[in-house]
Amino acid sequence: MSAPPPVPARDYGRYISTGEDDVFHNAISLNPPPGYISMSNTHPVKLPKFYNNPNHPVQTNNFYGNLLVEEQNLPVWTHPYSIWKSNDNQFKGLGISHTSANQRVFGDDPNTNPVKYFFNPVGICSMMLSAAEFEQGFDFAVGDLTRFSAGLKFSTASGELQIHLVQGMGFITGNYSGNITPRIASKVGVQSFQNLGSTSNGLNKYLAVLFDNTKWIVYSNNVFTQESPHSIIGQPNHTNTIIQIAKLSDENTISYYDMAAGAYVVDCSLSGKTIKERYSYTFNYKTLGHSTSGKVLHWFLPHHVDSMESELGIARLDGLVLDSTCKGPMTAFLINQFTMTEKLLPQDLLLDPWSDQRGVKGYSDAAKSFIEKVASAEVDSFDVVNESDTDSMYTSGKILDKGAFILYVTAFVLKNQNLTQTMLHKMKLAFQRFIDNTQKAPLCYDNKWKGIISTSGLSDGNFYCDFGNCFYNDHHFHYGYHVHAAAIVALVDNQFGDQSWLTKARPWVETLIRDYCNPVSNDPYFPQLRSFDFYNGHSFANGLFAHGDGKDEESSSEDYHAHYAVKLWGYVTGNKQLDTLGSLILAIEKRAIGMYMLYKNSNNIMPPNFIGNKVSGILFENKVDHATYFGMNKEYIHGIHMIPITPVSNYVRDSEFVTEEWNQMQLSSLAESIDGGWKGLLMLNCAMVDPVKAWRFFSQPNFQQAWLDNGMSRTWSLAYCAGMGGA
Repeated sequence: MSAPPPVPARDYGRYISTGEDDVFHNAISLNPPPGYISMSNTHPVKLPKFYNNPNHPVQTNNFYGNLLVEEQNLPVWTHPYSIWKSNDNQFKGLGISHTSANQRVFGDDPNTNPVKYFFNPVGICSMMLSAAEFEQGFDFAVGDLTRFSAGLKFSTASGELQIHLVQGMGFITGNYSGNITPRIASKVGVQSFQNLGSTSNGLNKYLAVLFDNTKWIVYSNNVFTQESPHSIIGQPNHTNTIIQIAKLSDENTISYYDMAAGAYVVDCSLSGKTIKERYSYTFNYKTLGHSTSGKVLHWFLPHHVDSMESELGIARLDGLVLDSTCKGPMTAFLINQFTMTEKLLPQDLLLDPWSDQRGVKGYSDAAKSFIEKVASAEVDSFDVVNESDTDSMYTSGKILDKGAFILYVTAFVLKNQNLTQTMLHKMKLAFQRFIDNTQKAPLCYDNKWKGIISTSGLSDGNFYCDFGNCFYNDHHFHYGYHVHAAAIVALVDNQFGDQSWLTKARPWVETLIRDYCNPVSNDPYFPQLRSFDFYNGHSFANGLFAHGDGKDEESSSEDYHAHYAVKLWGYVTGNKQLDTLGSLILAIEKRAIGMYMLYKNSNNIMPPNFIGNKVSGILFENKVDHATYFGMNKEYIHGIHMIPITPVSNYVRDSEFVTEEWNQMQLSSLAESIDGGWKGLLMLNCAMVDPVKAWRFFSQPNFQQAWLDNGMSRTWSLAYCAGMGGA
């Protein structure tokens, strides 16, 4: 066998894309998953009743998830509204609520600063789309399910009510068809219902003032009268009635709603491209009906507004502001599409340790000499083949990624061919078990919900197995580790090995990417973008579980690591679309996570009495709880937003934030007081702002392996500290 080619300097051949290709246009593949991944039709969670397209991939981690599982009666949040299916006596139909910031509940002790959590009251039925016939019962079905929208149908023998839910929709719009009597209900109660005349496009307009003094505007082509404090009834037998409902922040804003009444959004599609020095992405809204402005009214979150394209030529509607539950005040616009831009990732942010202060620094000879001694011992002792043989995709992914980071160091920092060949061989053997799908809990393709899941928990419905992977929990966390590790192995094999590994591994790796970060909507085997929510600006980890506070995410860092993995895989394989998609998501997450999950002192989005926590803990759609699912220790709550420390960490967790968190939360003294893997994680995080201190910690003579998390190596930790300027 010929000697491997010399390893080049750390230039990796990075390209800069200046094209305008849509990153949501080309499928990774439209083929079935590889044949060695078996197919299952036995998922323990039953599908809901569909009114169309029952065989299409179903979103499992989406905002409307509560309407798909269990009793289908818990709220979902379109922002700023929450809606739910109600089957209560006298209140059967679609409940509608909006809560303002002054209604938030703080605890445990609301007088402390910072408080541990805050949430918004749920189930306040301010308004409801109903029908007189619903009191005798109705059938409920979902359909038209896409990444950004869901259709709902309430049906009786004589007619039906259909609603489309779209994130940010300005009106809750109900379409009634057949011989049915439209009804608007309110559990809060209506103290006055005033006819305001009609709009220029012929819709009747009403103002409802509730007993809590909130004001709601109603538009309809039907005529409504109030029959009781809790019921407003329309004319019966009106063949096709439309009702549009919205909450007023100020009566002076009614004219804006007048301009939008009659039109409504039923779906949204994404387009995105790189233009010169910016990423650009657009929400393209599919609308029905007609408004006098020719546009729809739509709500946007702070991170949308801060990044909106300045040349759009649209103006925010003065005074039209409603609070979101956990993401600050929302702003309304009259639009049919909405374009945002983000700065390109720094050109040198790829594989090397990267500092937002210094970029990529490089390594001294002394640092490399010390790292090489540690790497030599670690390559010899780390049995990645057997240690990664677990029944957990999460744990095995972390262990494989540990090996991949060691491999990166031996190849591109130390340029040590012997160590690299040894580690590369181990990594190929370890990965082969997963490529062959012979691990302890093999993967399968779930043909009901349509995705790649672990068989751990499939047969007995045990949702505790592998953190709920079988139920679509945490797929981006789990598979992101595998994809990142595979990208490094492929890159090293291309330069040190026989260049065949990428071909062998690619179908398996890209199947994982299709599962959690599929760019297209026409893949018959996987939904589009299962994990990342382009509207909220971060992913949701919760899968097929009903939850009263909606979807949630605990780890911001494993979120952006998963999309860093997509970017890196795109880079290694020459797939510019995936490189750009991963980079775009990282740029969005830098902004959104910096508003909603990582809190600088200057944060003006979150409640002032919560930002002192510095990190969210668990971010739900309706609640933020400074906690974790696995314990209340401070190192858990802060560490789960650090793990793993990678080149992209200081891009999202910028130095200003890391310094504030380190000092205000006294993480230095915390790290000194604890043992175990969280100690090492805290100290590696320290390298972003005090790399010398972090280097001294990891290079000390009495360093203990117990201070490393099972996904951490001392080799990578030292290389990261040195690369950040610590030695």
